[in-house]
Amino acid sequence: MYTLGIETSCDETSCAILKDYRVLANITLSSLREHKKYGGVIPEIATRAHLKNIDKIVSTAEKKSGVSLKKINLITATYRPGLIGALVVGLNFAKALSLALRKPFLGVDHLHAHLFAPFLNNKNTVTFPFLGVVISGGHTDLYLVEDFSKPRLIGRTKDDACGEVYDKIAVHYGLGYPGGPVIDRLYQHACREDFNFKCGKSGFDLSFSGIKTALIYKKRDLEKENAFNHKAKIGLISSFQHTVAQAITKTIIEAADKYKISKVVIGGGVAANTYLRKMLKKKEDEGLSFLISPKEYSGDNAAAVAGLGFYLYNTLGVRSRLNLEAGGS
Repeated sequence: MYTLGIETSCDETSCAILKDYRVLANITLSSLREHKKYGGVIPEIATRAHLKNIDKIVSTAEKKSGVSLKKINLITATYRPGLIGALVVGLNFAKALSLALRKPFLGVDHLHAHLFAPFLNNKNTVTFPFLGVVISGGHTDLYLVEDFSKPRLIGRTKDDACGEVYDKIAVHYGLGYPGGPVIDRLYQHACREDFNFKCGKSGFDLSFSGIKTALIYKKRDLEKENAFNHKAKIGLISSFQHTVAQAITKTIIEAADKYKISKVVIGGGVAANTYLRKMLKKKEDEGLSFLISPKEYSGDNAAAVAGLGFYLYNTLGVRSRLNLEAGGS
């Protein structure tokens, strides 16, 4: 069975074609370069980029996969959450394609799709229950997943999401935007605890706004003392990354312990962070197993959307509910 997926929730225009769970093509084009000078994603710019690129992305995916649109059996698209204008572009394109080809359509929650990324290409077998963790630019969410049709949210970010704070700190420290990849590249081998920072926490809810503010004020204080140099910069950002990774890891362990679950599935852009992956790997000695999204599928992408859509379509009792939620036919 061939599934076509479309993802346009933020700045990535992405189209994928899968045969069952095997990825035949996953084409993604980001408008990130146009957002860099603003230090964040501008919704209007992202929406215009989707309108300009979506037909080209779909055509490229069709050619790379070697599967014509006439052979597609199912069409899926992200319908939440995301930038409204951006979502409308991908969702309406997918619905129009569904109507033209007379193929079924499913709307997919792209946060849940992040949790499906480790199962693409039949790399891992889908078994339940597991603790699902999405760590991205806009979300830091924990789910109790007993089935992909209705993951139960048990914890989330109370304010700034993890990836969002990486971006804001990077911009403030002159490292540019986006911050996650550059901090990972420059500081993955230098993480330590030169400075004592903390992340707010209530149950399984996390707060990152406090550590963001602390980093901004600490830099300002050191600048006043003429003590903000390269060494201090490394110490500050390394301590920041260590504290954030430690807070996420601790919360995961506590949730797994409470719900008596040993399997943890992690997805989202920040799941690609090298230091976080190393910290989680160390916890496998404590009886936990981690399925972490492959780096190529960590960010927003259509392959995970198509994979989850295919799974849901073939799960009894899911088709009509999701079609109604997404406004599909």
